[in-house]
Amino acid sequence: MIDKQMVLDSMLKEIHAIRHLASKVPAGFESYRPGEKQRSMIELLRYLTYCGISGLKAGLSGNWDIGKSLAEGAAKLSLAEIPAALDRQASELKGLFAAIAPDDLSKKMIQRPGQEALPLGRFILDSGFKYLPSYKMQLFLYLKQSGQQSLNSSNLWRGEDPKPN
Repeated sequence: MIDKQMVLDSMLKEIHAIRHLASKVPAGFESYRPGEKQRSMIELLRYLTYCGISGLKAGLSGNWDIGKSLAEGAAKLSLAEIPAALDRQASELKGLFAAIAPDDLSKKMIQRPGQEALPLGRFILDSGFKYLPSYKMQLFLYLKQSGQQSLNSSNLWRGEDPKPN
């Protein structure tokens, strides 16, 4: 059976890989935007600094405006500030998970505005747990499109440069 530590560890691994990929943004490509209605590279990175905790913080507190305040705070981040912001998200995620009792995953219900209530465990899986790898993949594709052709599966899934042959 999957427990909360496994879920947390998986999310932390995603943040580690995102931090690694953020270090690969070519100079001058912060404003790269693949299409008119898509996020720029820096906008995507800013979103990645809070998408793993936004829903969980809102669900646990019942304050569904938290996402808005997190977005406002992230909107000012420079590329150089992204790694520290990712580290803060990881630290905060650890604290949030530490406060969750094992029974809470199946018994505590999260009532989202205008949606069905979900057990906390399912809510976590349907929010930050999915958002981190999804938007990490988008970041990886942005990097490939911006000329970082040497990036491969090691960068994406392990958050490390490939080992030399």
